[in-house]
Amino acid sequence: MHKTIRYSLLFFVLLVSVSAFSQKRTYSPFSRYGLGDLSERGFGQNAAMGNAGIGHRDNDHLNNLNPASYSAIDSTSFFFESGITGFTQTFESGDKQEQYNNVDFSYFAMGFPLSKKFHTSLGLKPFSNTGYKFEFSDENSLNRAIGTGNLSSAYGGLSFRVTPNLSIGAHATYLFGNIQHTTFIEFPEDETAYKYGVQSELHASDFFFDFGTQYTHEISDSRSLTIGATYRPQTPVSGDFQRTVAKGFQYHEDGKLFTSNLIIPEASDSSDIKSFDLPQSIGFGISYKVSKESEELLLNADYVTSNWGDITLPDGHSNTTNSSHLSAGAQYIPNKRSRSYLGRMSYRAGIKYNQEYIKINGEQINDFGITFGLGLPYSRSKTSVNLAFEFGKRGPSSDNEIMSENYGKVILNFTFHEFWFRQRKFD
Repeated sequence: MHKTIRYSLLFFVLLVSVSAFSQKRTYSPFSRYGLGDLSERGFGQNAAMGNAGIGHRDNDHLNNLNPASYSAIDSTSFFFESGITGFTQTFESGDKQEQYNNVDFSYFAMGFPLSKKFHTSLGLKPFSNTGYKFEFSDENSLNRAIGTGNLSSAYGGLSFRVTPNLSIGAHATYLFGNIQHTTFIEFPEDETAYKYGVQSELHASDFFFDFGTQYTHEISDSRSLTIGATYRPQTPVSGDFQRTVAKGFQYHEDGKLFTSNLIIPEASDSSDIKSFDLPQSIGFGISYKVSKESEELLLNADYVTSNWGDITLPDGHSNTTNSSHLSAGAQYIPNKRSRSYLGRMSYRAGIKYNQEYIKINGEQINDFGITFGLGLPYSRSKTSVNLAFEFGKRGPSSDNEIMSENYGKVILNFTFHEFWFRQRKFD
Protein backbone atom coordinates (compact mmCIF):
# COMPACT_ATOMS: atom_id res chain seq x y z
CA MET A 1 0.00 0.00 0.00
CA HIS A 2 2.79 2.40 0.91
CA LYS A 3 4.58 1.73 -2.39
CA THR A 4 1.36 2.32 -4.33
CA ILE A 5 0.96 5.72 -2.68
CA ARG A 6 4.59 6.65 -3.35
CA TYR A 7 4.50 5.62 -7.01
CA SER A 8 1.17 7.40 -7.57
CA LEU A 9 2.64 10.56 -6.07
CA LEU A 10 5.75 10.16 -8.20
CA PHE A 11 3.64 9.86 -11.36
CA PHE A 12 1.64 12.96 -10.38
CA VAL A 13 4.81 14.99 -9.77
CA LEU A 14 6.21 13.98 -13.17
CA LEU A 15 3.00 15.11 -14.89
CA VAL A 16 3.01 18.45 -13.07
CA SER A 17 6.71 19.00 -13.80
CA VAL A 18 6.42 18.30 -17.53
CA SER A 19 3.26 20.41 -17.93
CA ALA A 20 4.82 23.33 -16.04
CA PHE A 21 8.15 23.20 -17.89
CA SER A 22 7.05 25.47 -20.76
CA GLN A 23 5.25 28.05 -18.61
CA LYS A 24 6.42 31.61 -18.10
CA ARG A 25 8.78 31.70 -15.11
CA THR A 26 9.23 35.44 -14.66
CA TYR A 27 7.54 38.75 -15.47
CA SER A 28 10.56 40.87 -14.55
CA PRO A 29 11.65 43.77 -16.81
CA PHE A 30 15.18 43.02 -15.55
CA SER A 31 15.04 39.87 -17.71
CA ARG A 32 15.27 42.11 -20.79
CA TYR A 33 19.05 42.08 -20.46
CA GLY A 34 21.69 39.44 -20.99
CA LEU A 35 20.44 35.85 -20.77
CA GLY A 36 17.46 36.88 -18.63
CA ASP A 37 16.99 36.07 -14.95
CA LEU A 38 19.32 33.27 -13.89
CA SER A 39 17.50 30.48 -12.05
CA GLU A 40 18.20 29.57 -8.43
CA ARG A 41 20.91 26.95 -8.21
CA GLY A 42 19.88 24.61 -5.41
CA PHE A 43 17.31 21.84 -4.95
CA GLY A 44 14.52 21.56 -2.36
CA GLN A 45 16.58 21.15 0.81
CA ASN A 46 18.99 23.95 -0.18
CA ALA A 47 16.15 26.35 -1.11
CA ALA A 48 15.05 26.73 2.53
CA MET A 49 18.66 27.37 3.64
CA GLY A 50 19.42 30.38 1.44
CA ASN A 51 20.52 28.05 -1.39
CA ALA A 52 23.75 27.27 0.46
CA GLY A 53 25.31 23.83 0.12
CA ILE A 54 28.71 23.72 -1.64
CA GLY A 55 30.19 22.12 1.49
CA HIS A 56 27.11 20.08 2.38
CA ARG A 57 26.98 16.27 2.27
CA ASP A 58 23.69 14.43 2.84
CA ASN A 59 22.53 10.84 2.34
CA ASP A 60 18.84 11.85 2.55
CA HIS A 61 18.68 14.36 -0.34
CA LEU A 62 20.39 15.23 -3.64
CA ASN A 63 22.65 18.30 -3.60
CA ASN A 64 23.48 19.62 -7.08
CA LEU A 65 25.47 22.60 -5.77
CA ASN A 66 28.60 20.47 -5.73
CA PRO A 67 28.94 17.29 -7.85
CA ALA A 68 31.33 15.83 -5.27
CA SER A 69 28.39 15.55 -2.84
CA TYR A 70 26.79 12.61 -4.69
CA SER A 71 29.28 10.22 -3.07
CA ALA A 72 27.38 10.78 0.21
CA ILE A 73 24.55 8.58 -1.16
CA ASP A 74 24.78 5.14 0.43
CA SER A 75 25.46 2.14 -1.78
CA THR A 76 21.88 0.76 -1.71
CA SER A 77 19.80 3.91 -2.38
CA PHE A 78 18.04 5.40 -5.36
CA PHE A 79 16.70 8.98 -5.11
CA PHE A 80 14.27 10.84 -7.32
CA GLU A 81 13.51 14.52 -6.67
CA SER A 82 11.20 17.05 -8.28
CA GLY A 83 10.00 20.51 -7.40
CA ILE A 84 7.51 23.21 -8.38
CA THR A 85 7.49 26.88 -7.38
CA GLY A 86 4.63 29.30 -6.91
CA PHE A 87 5.69 32.94 -7.00
CA THR A 88 4.43 36.49 -6.83
CA GLN A 89 6.29 39.53 -8.19
CA THR A 90 5.43 43.16 -7.44
CA PHE A 91 7.16 45.88 -9.47
CA GLU A 92 7.32 49.51 -8.37
CA SER A 93 8.46 52.48 -10.46
CA GLY A 94 7.63 55.94 -9.18
CA ASP A 95 3.95 55.90 -8.20
CA LYS A 96 3.13 52.91 -10.44
CA GLN A 97 2.84 49.33 -9.27
CA GLU A 98 2.08 46.00 -10.99
CA GLN A 99 1.77 42.48 -9.58
CA TYR A 100 2.04 39.05 -11.27
CA ASN A 101 1.57 35.48 -10.01
CA ASN A 102 2.36 32.08 -11.49
CA VAL A 103 3.40 28.49 -10.80
CA ASP A 104 6.38 26.93 -12.59
CA PHE A 105 8.59 23.86 -12.82
CA SER A 106 11.72 23.93 -10.65
CA TYR A 107 13.61 20.75 -11.57
CA PHE A 108 13.61 16.99 -11.51
CA ALA A 109 16.64 14.78 -10.84
CA MET A 110 17.69 11.31 -9.81
CA GLY A 111 20.77 9.96 -8.07
CA PHE A 112 22.17 6.51 -7.36
CA PRO A 113 25.45 4.61 -6.84
CA LEU A 114 27.35 2.96 -9.69
CA SER A 115 29.73 1.23 -7.28
CA LYS A 116 31.02 1.76 -3.74
CA LYS A 117 33.16 4.69 -4.88
CA PHE A 118 31.32 6.04 -7.93
CA HIS A 119 27.92 7.78 -7.72
CA THR A 120 25.90 9.63 -10.33
CA SER A 121 23.03 12.06 -10.72
CA LEU A 122 20.95 13.06 -13.77
CA GLY A 123 18.52 15.95 -14.00
CA LEU A 124 16.78 18.75 -15.85
CA LYS A 125 16.27 22.32 -14.61
CA PRO A 126 15.82 25.88 -15.95
CA PHE A 127 19.00 27.88 -16.51
CA SER A 128 17.54 31.32 -17.21
CA ASN A 129 14.14 32.89 -17.90
CA THR A 130 12.90 35.84 -19.92
CA GLY A 131 9.40 37.29 -19.62
CA TYR A 132 8.27 40.92 -19.73
CA LYS A 133 5.87 43.26 -21.47
CA PHE A 134 5.77 47.02 -21.03
CA GLU A 135 5.35 50.25 -22.98
CA PHE A 136 6.27 53.93 -22.73
CA SER A 137 5.50 57.01 -24.82
CA ASP A 138 6.62 60.53 -25.59
CA GLU A 139 4.98 63.38 -27.48
CA ASN A 140 5.25 61.74 -30.91
CA SER A 141 5.65 57.97 -30.48
CA LEU A 142 4.54 54.90 -28.53
CA ASN A 143 7.13 52.22 -27.72
CA ARG A 144 6.40 48.58 -26.76
CA ALA A 145 8.79 45.88 -25.52
CA ILE A 146 8.06 42.14 -25.23
CA GLY A 147 10.38 39.32 -24.13
CA THR A 148 9.77 35.57 -23.98
CA GLY A 149 11.70 32.30 -23.76
CA ASN A 150 14.14 30.46 -21.57
CA LEU A 151 17.34 28.45 -21.53
CA SER A 152 17.25 25.00 -19.91
CA SER A 153 19.98 22.67 -18.69
CA ALA A 154 20.11 18.87 -18.70
CA TYR A 155 22.99 17.57 -16.61
CA GLY A 156 24.81 14.36 -15.79
CA GLY A 157 26.98 14.29 -12.69
CA LEU A 158 29.64 11.83 -11.50
CA SER A 159 31.23 11.69 -8.07
CA PHE A 160 34.25 9.65 -6.96
CA ARG A 161 35.22 9.00 -3.35
CA VAL A 162 39.03 9.20 -3.34
CA THR A 163 39.34 8.48 0.39
CA PRO A 164 36.73 8.18 3.16
CA ASN A 165 37.15 11.94 3.74
CA LEU A 166 37.82 13.29 0.21
CA SER A 167 35.51 13.28 -2.82
CA ILE A 168 35.71 14.85 -6.26
CA GLY A 169 33.05 15.25 -8.93
CA ALA A 170 32.04 16.78 -12.25
CA HIS A 171 28.91 17.85 -14.11
CA ALA A 172 28.44 17.70 -17.88
CA THR A 173 25.55 20.05 -18.73
CA TYR A 174 23.74 20.48 -22.03
CA LEU A 175 22.43 24.04 -22.39
CA PHE A 176 19.59 24.59 -24.85
CA GLY A 177 16.69 26.93 -25.59
CA ASN A 178 15.62 30.20 -27.18
CA ILE A 179 15.19 33.78 -25.96
CA GLN A 180 13.29 36.33 -28.02
CA HIS A 181 13.13 40.12 -27.57
CA THR A 182 10.79 42.32 -29.62
CA THR A 183 10.40 46.11 -29.60
CA PHE A 184 7.91 48.22 -31.55
CA ILE A 185 7.58 51.92 -32.24
CA GLU A 186 4.47 53.53 -33.72
CA PHE A 187 3.22 57.05 -34.34
CA PRO A 188 -0.41 57.30 -33.16
CA GLU A 189 -0.92 60.80 -34.51
CA ASP A 190 -0.16 59.74 -38.08
CA GLU A 191 -2.52 57.00 -39.31
CA THR A 192 -0.59 56.57 -42.58
CA ALA A 193 2.81 56.06 -40.90
CA TYR A 194 4.47 52.67 -40.76
CA LYS A 195 4.95 50.84 -37.47
CA TYR A 196 8.58 49.75 -36.99
CA GLY A 197 9.79 46.66 -35.13
CA VAL A 198 13.06 45.04 -34.09
CA GLN A 199 13.13 41.36 -33.12
CA SER A 200 16.22 39.53 -31.85
CA GLU A 201 16.35 35.81 -31.12
CA LEU A 202 19.11 33.94 -29.33
CA HIS A 203 19.33 30.16 -29.75
CA ALA A 204 21.83 28.17 -27.68
CA SER A 205 22.78 24.51 -27.96
CA ASP A 206 26.03 23.27 -26.40
CA PHE A 207 27.74 21.56 -23.46
CA PHE A 208 29.65 23.04 -20.55
CA PHE A 209 31.38 21.44 -17.56
CA ASP A 210 31.88 22.24 -13.90
CA PHE A 211 33.89 20.51 -11.20
CA GLY A 212 33.81 20.16 -7.44
CA THR A 213 35.55 18.72 -4.42
CA GLN A 214 34.70 18.17 -0.75
CA TYR A 215 36.86 17.29 2.23
CA THR A 216 35.43 16.28 5.62
CA HIS A 217 37.32 16.60 8.89
CA GLU A 218 35.93 14.60 11.82
CA ILE A 219 36.38 16.91 14.82
CA SER A 220 34.91 14.37 17.24
CA ASP A 221 32.46 11.47 17.24
CA SER A 222 29.56 13.93 17.04
CA ARG A 223 31.03 16.89 15.13
CA SER A 224 32.35 17.26 11.61
CA LEU A 225 33.46 20.06 9.31
CA THR A 226 33.26 19.83 5.50
CA ILE A 227 34.96 22.26 3.13
CA GLY A 228 33.86 22.36 -0.52
CA ALA A 229 34.91 24.13 -3.69
CA THR A 230 33.48 24.35 -7.23
CA TYR A 231 34.91 25.60 -10.51
CA ARG A 232 33.46 26.27 -13.97
CA PRO A 233 35.91 27.44 -16.65
CA GLN A 234 34.95 30.13 -19.16
CA THR A 235 33.20 28.20 -21.92
CA PRO A 236 32.09 29.17 -25.46
CA VAL A 237 28.50 28.25 -26.33
CA SER A 238 27.46 27.44 -29.89
CA GLY A 239 24.21 28.63 -31.40
CA ASP A 240 22.94 31.45 -33.53
CA PHE A 241 21.73 35.01 -33.14
CA GLN A 242 19.27 36.69 -35.48
CA ARG A 243 18.24 40.32 -35.54
CA THR A 244 15.39 41.39 -37.84
CA VAL A 245 14.25 44.97 -38.47
CA ALA A 246 10.97 45.45 -40.33
CA LYS A 247 8.05 47.80 -40.89
CA GLY A 248 4.36 47.21 -41.42
CA PHE A 249 0.86 48.36 -40.53
CA GLN A 250 -0.58 45.52 -38.38
CA TYR A 251 1.04 43.46 -35.63
CA HIS A 252 1.23 39.69 -36.05
CA GLU A 253 -0.56 37.54 -33.46
CA ASP A 254 1.97 34.67 -33.26
CA GLY A 255 4.88 36.79 -32.06
CA LYS A 256 6.29 37.75 -35.46
CA LEU A 257 6.71 41.41 -36.22
CA PHE A 258 3.90 42.21 -38.67
CA THR A 259 1.30 40.38 -40.74
CA SER A 260 3.06 41.65 -43.87
CA ASN A 261 6.72 42.20 -43.06
CA LEU A 262 8.78 44.65 -45.08
CA ILE A 263 12.26 43.60 -44.00
CA ILE A 264 14.96 46.27 -43.79
CA PRO A 265 17.96 44.12 -44.77
CA GLU A 266 20.70 46.67 -44.12
CA ALA A 267 19.64 46.81 -40.44
CA SER A 268 19.07 43.06 -39.98
CA ASP A 269 21.66 40.46 -39.14
CA SER A 270 22.04 36.68 -38.86
CA SER A 271 25.27 35.15 -37.60
CA ASP A 272 26.88 32.36 -35.56
CA ILE A 273 27.46 33.44 -31.95
CA LYS A 274 31.01 32.21 -31.39
CA SER A 275 31.56 35.07 -28.92
CA PHE A 276 28.76 33.95 -26.58
CA ASP A 277 30.56 32.57 -23.51
CA LEU A 278 29.57 31.40 -20.07
CA PRO A 279 31.90 33.03 -17.54
CA GLN A 280 34.44 31.47 -15.25
CA SER A 281 32.83 30.78 -11.87
CA ILE A 282 34.45 29.84 -8.54
CA GLY A 283 32.62 28.83 -5.39
CA PHE A 284 33.58 28.02 -1.81
CA GLY A 285 31.45 26.48 0.91
CA ILE A 286 31.71 25.27 4.47
CA SER A 287 29.39 22.98 6.41
CA TYR A 288 29.41 22.24 10.14
CA LYS A 289 27.35 19.31 11.49
CA VAL A 290 26.61 18.32 15.06
CA SER A 291 24.97 14.89 15.61
CA LYS A 292 24.21 13.83 19.17
CA GLU A 293 22.36 10.52 19.29
CA SER A 294 19.30 11.35 17.08
CA GLU A 295 19.50 15.14 17.32
CA GLU A 296 21.15 16.97 14.42
CA LEU A 297 22.22 20.57 13.72
CA LEU A 298 23.61 21.63 10.34
CA LEU A 299 25.14 25.02 9.41
CA ASN A 300 26.06 25.94 5.80
CA ALA A 301 27.69 29.00 4.20
CA ASP A 302 28.64 29.65 0.54
CA TYR A 303 30.37 32.29 -1.55
CA VAL A 304 30.34 32.19 -5.38
CA THR A 305 31.82 34.70 -7.82
CA SER A 306 31.43 34.69 -11.64
CA ASN A 307 33.38 36.82 -14.13
CA TRP A 308 30.44 38.08 -16.21
CA GLY A 309 32.36 41.33 -16.75
CA ASP A 310 34.69 39.40 -19.10
CA ILE A 311 31.74 38.28 -21.27
CA THR A 312 30.31 40.03 -24.33
CA LEU A 313 26.75 38.97 -25.16
CA PRO A 314 25.44 39.14 -28.74
CA ASP A 315 22.44 41.41 -28.06
CA GLY A 316 24.74 44.44 -28.16
CA HIS A 317 23.06 46.42 -25.36
CA SER A 318 23.57 44.40 -22.16
CA ASN A 319 26.10 45.85 -19.71
CA THR A 320 27.55 42.92 -17.76
CA THR A 321 29.61 42.99 -14.58
CA ASN A 322 31.15 40.42 -12.23
CA SER A 323 28.54 38.80 -10.01
CA SER A 324 28.74 37.41 -6.47
CA HIS A 325 26.50 35.23 -4.35
CA LEU A 326 26.70 35.00 -0.56
CA SER A 327 24.38 32.68 1.38
CA ALA A 328 24.07 30.94 4.73
CA GLY A 329 21.56 28.55 6.22
CA ALA A 330 20.77 26.12 9.01
CA GLN A 331 18.81 22.91 9.54
CA TYR A 332 17.72 21.42 12.85
CA ILE A 333 16.17 17.98 13.50
CA PRO A 334 15.14 17.48 17.16
CA ASN A 335 15.07 13.67 17.12
CA LYS A 336 15.19 11.47 14.01
CA ARG A 337 13.93 8.47 15.99
CA SER A 338 11.21 10.25 17.90
CA ARG A 339 7.70 8.83 18.08
CA SER A 340 6.48 12.40 17.69
CA TYR A 341 6.15 13.55 14.06
CA LEU A 342 7.14 17.09 15.04
CA GLY A 343 10.35 15.71 16.53
CA ARG A 344 11.32 13.98 13.25
CA MET A 345 10.66 17.06 11.09
CA SER A 346 13.49 19.20 9.67
CA TYR A 347 13.38 22.93 10.48
CA ARG A 348 15.32 25.17 8.09
CA ALA A 349 16.14 28.86 7.62
CA GLY A 350 18.60 30.94 5.62
CA ILE A 351 19.64 34.25 4.13
CA LYS A 352 21.14 35.28 0.79
CA TYR A 353 22.62 38.36 -0.91
CA ASN A 354 23.37 38.48 -4.64
CA GLN A 355 25.13 41.12 -6.71
CA GLU A 356 23.80 40.17 -10.13
CA TYR A 357 25.56 40.13 -13.51
CA ILE A 358 23.64 43.02 -15.12
CA LYS A 359 24.06 46.79 -14.80
CA ILE A 360 21.22 49.13 -15.77
CA ASN A 361 22.18 52.80 -16.27
CA GLY A 362 25.48 52.03 -14.55
CA GLU A 363 23.84 50.48 -11.47
CA GLN A 364 24.34 46.83 -10.56
CA ILE A 365 21.20 44.85 -9.69
CA ASN A 366 21.19 43.51 -6.13
CA ASP A 367 19.01 40.79 -4.61
CA PHE A 368 18.46 40.26 -0.89
CA GLY A 369 16.25 37.47 0.45
CA ILE A 370 15.36 35.43 3.52
CA THR A 371 14.24 31.79 3.45
CA PHE A 372 12.72 29.27 5.81
CA GLY A 373 11.02 25.90 5.48
CA LEU A 374 10.21 22.42 6.69
CA GLY A 375 11.17 18.86 5.82
CA LEU A 376 8.20 16.52 6.26
CA PRO A 377 9.26 12.86 6.45
CA TYR A 378 7.06 10.09 5.07
CA SER A 379 6.67 7.36 7.67
CA ARG A 380 10.19 6.47 8.87
CA SER A 381 11.76 6.35 5.42
CA LYS A 382 14.00 8.81 3.57
CA THR A 383 11.07 9.79 1.36
CA SER A 384 9.94 13.32 2.26
CA VAL A 385 8.05 16.42 1.22
CA ASN A 386 9.96 19.69 1.59
CA LEU A 387 8.45 23.17 1.83
CA ALA A 388 10.45 26.37 1.43
CA PHE A 389 9.37 30.01 1.58
CA GLU A 390 11.39 32.92 0.27
CA PHE A 391 10.83 36.68 0.45
CA GLY A 392 13.13 39.27 -1.05
CA LYS A 393 13.77 42.46 -2.97
CA ARG A 394 15.70 43.17 -6.19
CA GLY A 395 16.77 46.43 -7.71
CA PRO A 396 19.63 48.88 -8.34
CA SER A 397 21.85 49.71 -5.36
CA SER A 398 21.37 53.50 -5.46
CA ASP A 399 18.64 55.44 -3.66
CA ASN A 400 17.37 56.75 -7.01
CA GLU A 401 15.83 53.43 -8.02
CA ILE A 402 14.48 53.22 -11.56
CA MET A 403 12.49 50.14 -10.61
CA SER A 404 12.38 47.67 -7.75
CA GLU A 405 10.95 44.18 -7.45
CA ASN A 406 9.49 42.60 -4.31
CA TYR A 407 8.95 38.86 -4.59
CA GLY A 408 7.67 35.90 -2.66
CA LYS A 409 8.06 32.19 -3.43
CA VAL A 410 6.57 28.95 -2.17
CA ILE A 411 8.71 25.97 -3.22
CA LEU A 412 7.33 22.44 -2.99
CA ASN A 413 9.83 19.59 -3.34
CA PHE A 414 9.29 15.83 -3.34
CA THR A 415 12.14 13.46 -2.46
CA PHE A 416 11.48 9.77 -3.23
CA HIS A 417 13.79 7.08 -1.88
CA GLU A 418 13.98 3.37 -2.66
CA PHE A 419 16.42 0.54 -1.83
CA TRP A 420 16.62 -0.45 -5.48
CA PHE A 421 20.13 -1.85 -5.20
CA ARG A 422 19.73 -3.98 -2.10
CA GLN A 423 19.92 -7.74 -2.53
CA ARG A 424 16.88 -9.43 -1.06
CA LYS A 425 17.23 -12.62 0.98
CA PHE A 426 14.79 -15.50 0.73
CA ASP A 427 14.20 -18.31 3.21
